[in-house]
Amino acid sequence: MLKSKKISRVSALILILALVSILAACGSNNKGNNASSPAPETNGQATNESSAEPGAKDVTLRFFSNLPDRKSGQGLAEQMVIDNYTKENPNVKIEVEALAEEPFKNKLKAYMASNEAIDVTMVHGGAELSTLVQANYAKEINPSDYEGEQFNFLPGVFKSFTFDGKLYGLPRNSDYEVIFYNKKLFEDNGIKVPTTFNELIDAAKAFRKTDIAPMSINGKDLWSLALMYQNTVQRINGDQSLILNVVDGKSKFSDDPSFLEAAELMKQLRDEKMFQDAFMTADYGASQNLFTQGKAAMWYMGSWEAGMASNDKLPEEFRNNLAVAKFPVVEGGKGKDTDLLAWNGGGYALVTASKNPEEAKKFFDYMMSANQWAKSAWDTGAAVPAQKYTLTGKETEVQKQMTDVLVQATSTAGATYIDYSTPAFKDNAQNAFGKFFAGGSTPEELVQDLQSAVDKK
Repeated sequence: MLKSKKISRVSALILILALVSILAACGSNNKGNNASSPAPETNGQATNESSAEPGAKDVTLRFFSNLPDRKSGQGLAEQMVIDNYTKENPNVKIEVEALAEEPFKNKLKAYMASNEAIDVTMVHGGAELSTLVQANYAKEINPSDYEGEQFNFLPGVFKSFTFDGKLYGLPRNSDYEVIFYNKKLFEDNGIKVPTTFNELIDAAKAFRKTDIAPMSINGKDLWSLALMYQNTVQRINGDQSLILNVVDGKSKFSDDPSFLEAAELMKQLRDEKMFQDAFMTADYGASQNLFTQGKAAMWYMGSWEAGMASNDKLPEEFRNNLAVAKFPVVEGGKGKDTDLLAWNGGGYALVTASKNPEEAKKFFDYMMSANQWAKSAWDTGAAVPAQKYTLTGKETEVQKQMTDVLVQATSTAGATYIDYSTPAFKDNAQNAFGKFFAGGSTPEELVQDLQSAVDKK
């Protein structure tokens, strides 16, 4: 168990490494797979060997991304790495195609179906990457190539990218769910930042008396609603593996009352109008805009949005008042606020249809070196990397809070249940929440629909 009161930045880094070791021991849908061994600390000073040779032929690589904003956040960090590579390799041109999350997912499916010759693509580990693997679109890579101090990956982070003992991609971030909130909106309205579920409901009622939405969520995309349910089940039962075991076929949703109780709490959130009006039509961007414009007090989202604090495109008042809260505990539940819904989701993969496989591999290896993506992502405040990183002393308050949430964790999930099985299961499970939050089913029916999704996988 990790204990933390006032933690030094050096101690924080040590504890991060210990925490991710916990994640490595957690369950995974890719059973029996081995992650790379942890690499020794290098303070981000790894040396890349990539450089253009005299007379090297001109090459154009195609890079597909889900980060359309190239001037801030993760998109900026990603572009910085690309620019570094093309500067060091002037014979290489990298064409970036970047779409917002849902359009990206849809187009990647189309590219897979047509065997489009892109070279490197962003991927989501688990069920979505599994689809690419089954279609032979994502290229197998050698785990031993990514051991050692050049890459410095944390232990256990390859799990969601490994299928049948083979590795098909690399993670870019350590992902975990939090509640981002606007301090000023809470203070101006005399509302307590919730630490329990009842306090969360009280906050919703209080904000509903104003013109401020209590919480913004990307309901149209469905996955945030599904993850909130996983968070709530854990807060009730205390077992991170409970819902994963059901998806794995080791038990059923009807075997434990925590599943129905969590569905009843989800109904309470729905009935008390926790989320913004018309939240089921709001995609990722719309839900974020509502929050950053000060029209919603909270936003349930992942650690990859830590970069909002340093995004100068957002209002200064918002950035100065951005803060992070842990997901509330449930009164009488066994789960603690130090139990963290954490996993390694987004990353990158090579594409088998690439017309320039050798050059694509060189760029891929360069990008995933510890002194490229990991350094750029952390130094810009864009994300918490899946590789060892060095605290600079220039972190934003949000980065410090995100680090505290991570190092104080006493357990992690290791996987999201919607990505713990087949793509068909994920679609059916998410659709069950779409039906439920649209008012088309009861808590009992939600649990039944989730079990049906498992049975049909």
